[in-house]
Amino acid sequence: MIAPIRETEAPPRSPGLRRAHRIVASTFLKKQTPPTDNGPPIPAWQSWLFTGWVVLVVAIYSAYMIGLL
Repeated sequence: MIAPIRETEAPPRSPGLRRAHRIVASTFLKKQTPPTDNGPPIPAWQSWLFTGWVVLVVAIYSAYMIGLL
């Protein structure tokens, strides 16, 4: 029989520990800003060329893995 897993309770944090956690988090994490799209648009032919290349590579890899090549 598999023993049931007891859910653990998070230990209570002191106000000082919570404050320190917020300071460290604000140091390492940047504020969330909405993404900006400053890049130029990709031409349709380039995206289709990339898609075709990916399909070709996957087809060759699949054929090689099942023994056709």
